[in-house]
Amino acid sequence: MKKNQDVLGENKTNKKHYSKSVVMGLSISTAILALSTVGLGIAFGVAQSKSDSYGIQLENVYQKNMYDLVESVNNVETKLSKVLASNSNSYRKKLLNEVAQDSELAQNAVSGLPLSANSLSQSVKFINQLGGYSQTLADSLAQGKALTENDLETIGKLHQSVKDMKKEINKFSQKTQNDYSILNQSLLLNGDYNNFTIELSKIKGDNMDYPVMIYDGPFSDSTLDKTVKGLSGESKDKDQCKQEIEKCFKNLASIQYNGETNGRFNTYTYNVTNTDSQKLFVQVSKIGGHVITVSGRGSESNEKNINEESAKNIALDFAKENGIENPQVVWSDSLKNSFYLNIAPTQNGIVLYPDLVKVKVDLGSGSVVGYDSTSYFMNHVNRKLSQPTHTAKEFKSSLPKDMTVKNMRAVLAPLDYNREVLCFEYECEKNGSTYYFYLNALNGKEENVLKVIQTQDGSKLF
Repeated sequence: MKKNQDVLGENKTNKKHYSKSVVMGLSISTAILALSTVGLGIAFGVAQSKSDSYGIQLENVYQKNMYDLVESVNNVETKLSKVLASNSNSYRKKLLNEVAQDSELAQNAVSGLPLSANSLSQSVKFINQLGGYSQTLADSLAQGKALTENDLETIGKLHQSVKDMKKEINKFSQKTQNDYSILNQSLLLNGDYNNFTIELSKIKGDNMDYPVMIYDGPFSDSTLDKTVKGLSGESKDKDQCKQEIEKCFKNLASIQYNGETNGRFNTYTYNVTNTDSQKLFVQVSKIGGHVITVSGRGSESNEKNINEESAKNIALDFAKENGIENPQVVWSDSLKNSFYLNIAPTQNGIVLYPDLVKVKVDLGSGSVVGYDSTSYFMNHVNRKLSQPTHTAKEFKSSLPKDMTVKNMRAVLAPLDYNREVLCFEYECEKNGSTYYFYLNALNGKEENVLKVIQTQDGSKLF
């Protein structure tokens, strides 16, 4: 598929600058005229204030539309890549329906930006055709048909075009986060087009990394229910909860009570300093005295005094001390001087993803400087899990033939509509990319596919 050719004129026109001044101290002989002048000045000030307020509101609307456009294009690219990776017609149908919806959202976002007339007609046409084509394929799959080699080849070309678009649109998005005013740029004309239109028209370039993401693993934000299920026991006072912190942190230097929070979890909060002078903010649940979150920065230097294996043991010990049952590291990644881990409890050898715990260990001090057990204490209960009637090897043949399987294991996966489904997880590789396939352990149905996106700040799964 040819790349979009949005051409903009580059004739320059003179830019107009306006200045406002307030003249005071005029001697006016008539008192009524004097009062009128004061009234006019006040009216002018109010009008100017309202004008500034409207400008801020309009800028916020433009920024939101820009954010929506970026998010929609990113979603389209990721889902098209998963369509190419998947081998399930029902899952492909779901993805293609979502691509059509995301394409429509992208069109809506573009229509809400201050673009010069007909400036991005080819790009808008491309997005529109992509949405229509995806919907046609989804409808065909719904009728029991399969994607042809021709369809897959076209999807591959579409994916590459969207990938090119995504790179440049994310580059422009980063620019708008640094004191860039869409409104102001749209008021500056350059030939037949405003500056904002000219800059946005470059969304066909090739030099951009995927936007910065936090470290994450499979189902890291898997809170299924708003009801807290995992907290039990007696309510503890702030001194008893302070003792629980002392048990968890082996290098504690000082601890100071900070206050209380009441929400999904009722907690006591503390300011903690460890022996490496790292300052941490800690929340402990009143019921049971469990550490819910730890927030800290870690070391500023890149010095590493412990290796990743030691960091895993530190994280597991911290989790055990905090009441996490049978914890196991299911995902880990590193960035500079920090090591990030996802820890999940296991039951009968099955990884319980809904009960995930996130930990950040500083490789310089060997201390836990980040911790989040929200999902665990929201969801953790003793579940009645039946053993799979099949083995992971039996369903392995259902995976796409061009996937290289690296690991397999049984997991409880949190899926849409608040479902917890017993699945086999397959870690696979294809063309240098890593995918995770989740096949229903009872019938082999493809329930989900996640793709690892490498970023300058680590990895994230989609």
